[in-house]
Order: sequence, then structure tokens, then C-alpha cells
Amino acid sequence: MANNDEMEFISIAQSAFSYKKQKARIFNTISIIGALTHFAFIFLFLYLDQSTLAWFNLFSVTAWLISLWSNKHSRYDVSSAIMSFEILAHAILATITLGSASGFQYYLWPMTLLVVAVPALSITLSTVIASINIIVFGWLTMCFEAKQPQLESLYLFLYIANLAIASIPFISMAVVSRYTYENQYLQIAKLAERDELTQLFNRRFGLRMLQYYFDLLIKRNRPFCIAIVDVDNFKQINDKLGHSVGDEVLIKISDYLSNALRDTDICSRWGGEEFLFIMPNSDIEMIEKRLETMCAEMPQQIHVPNWEHPISCSFGLIQAKHEEPLEDAFKRADRLLYQAKHNGRYQVVSDHSKSVSSD
Repeated sequence: MANNDEMEFISIAQSAFSYKKQKARIFNTISIIGALTHFAFIFLFLYLDQSTLAWFNLFSVTAWLISLWSNKHSRYDVSSAIMSFEILAHAILATITLGSASGFQYYLWPMTLLVVAVPALSITLSTVIASINIIVFGWLTMCFEAKQPQLESLYLFLYIANLAIASIPFISMAVVSRYTYENQYLQIAKLAERDELTQLFNRRFGLRMLQYYFDLLIKRNRPFCIAIVDVDNFKQINDKLGHSVGDEVLIKISDYLSNALRDTDICSRWGGEEFLFIMPNSDIEMIEKRLETMCAEMPQQIHVPNWEHPISCSFGLIQAKHEEPLEDAFKRADRLLYQAKHNGRYQVVSDHSKSVSSD
């Protein structure tokens, strides 16, 4: 069983590998589409009787194939530089030759987004390339409006076709960038809220939710219960079987506890072998019965090799009171947990059971 540091390293490594695969997919797709598009341009320019542009596109196809080869060797910086230079040169030559009404200058925009959004080049170099592309786009659009008279009837088709073809990778890059950002945000949020070992919510999240439900209790009088759960004799397991087995026991207990609760309940690792339950919109009598069943069935559900003693937990359960501070409520739950331990462990002690026994 890996320790916490090893699990964190594995998680980071998996995220890095996933990101590398995504970057490879983006660059390979762009290189293949670029090569095919410029191969088609050869025949387009031959049809338009533009031999210079047709010959230039032979160079363009070669450049895009070289970028694909660079991708295969994970040289995305070289690939990005080749793409940027080819797109810039192609846009300048085609627009100067055919005029801005042909729309070839619009290919500068998706390339600008690519070099900025996907980190293949340094931020400084990406900014420089993007700035050059935007300046050149404005220059070509304003200064080369002249058309070739013999192609007058084709300009609308060329403009619409180039605008559409340039828009597809632009929109695609924007969608990919948004997806990547949202995915990374969710991963960061998950890491911030989850315990690395058990994948339960962590103490920080538990505290935040406690405050949230206390606010609901005060403002809307919505009842909720709190339970502190402690694994019985956990130190003996660690001492006799080792910390790796102890981690395995915590994972099994976490799975059991979280699966036994309702979907609306919150189970967080409070620290060490302690867990926190937050059970909203619930009556303590009903929750006590649920926890007693959970407590009673745990030894039959969790088994540890080379350990003959039952795996059990002790529970301290309270129902939050409208007038008491959060700290006082927690002290009550902690005192009841201590009483459960003092009474022999493997049991639930609650405000409700104490009041019933006193009656």
C-alpha cells in the first residue's frame, strides 16, 4: 500500500501524462489537417492559374509533415514554430497575390490562439508571435484590398470558404481550452476538498460544511446531526501490522462508512483515525438507529489479513442546538465519543440515548 506522498506523486504523474496525451492529440490533429488542407490548396491554386501559390503549397505540405514528425518526437516547440511561420508566410503571400477579399489572412487567428493557449513555446515568444500575427492581419486587411479581375466571380466563394475553414480550428481550440481549464479546475477543487488516502472529504471541507449547516439551522431552523467516529484500537493495528496495513484498514473503513450513509450525508476524515459525519434534515432518534446498525455490522463487513480481532468504531452523536456555538456543539460530540470509549468501545453514545436512560 502506497503512503500519502507516494499517492500524491502518482496522482500528479497521472495528471501530467493525461495532459501530455491531450497536447499530442491537439498538435497531431492540427498537423494532419494542415497538411491535407494545403495539399488541397495546390489544386485550388492550379485551378485559379496561380502557379506561384501552388508551388508554395508544396513547401507548405512539407512543413506541416515536418511538424507532424516533430510531434511524434514530442518537440511541440519546433512544431509550433513551423506552423506559425508557415501560416504567416502563406497568409502574406496569398493575400498580397489575391487580395484581402479572398480571406486567406483569417488563418492567422487560429494560429494566434494555438500559440497562446497551448503551452508549447515560452510565454514571451508566444506573445511576440501572437502580436505579429495580429499586426500582419490588420496590415493585410487594410492595405491589400485589390482584386484580380479575372477571379471576380470567385471571390465570394473564396472568402466564405476561407473564413469557414479558419473558424473551425479557432472554435475547436477555444472549446478545447475551455474544457482543459474546467477539467483542471475540477481536479484542483477535488484535491482541495478530498483526503488523499481515503478520498473522503477532508477536514477543511468538513469545517466549511459544518458552518454552512449551522447557518441554515439559525436562519431556517433546519435540524442536523453531528457524529464523531473513532476507530477502536487502531494504534494496535499500526504497531503490530505496520502503517501500510493501517492505511489499508482506514480505506476499508472509509468505504464502509461512506456507503452506509445517505446520499445527503457528509462523511469526512477528521484526522488520523477519526471521522466526522454531518447528517442534515434528520432527527437524532432516526440517526442513532442508523448508526447503531452501522456500528453493529462493521466487524462482519471489514476483514484484515493476519488480524484476529474485530474491526470496530465508536460513535459520539449529537443534534445541533439552535442557540449553541459550533465549538460547543463539537465539544458535546467529543465528550460523547469519549464516553463511548470509556464504556468499552464499539458502540454509539448520543444525547438522545443519555436523555432516555436518565428518564
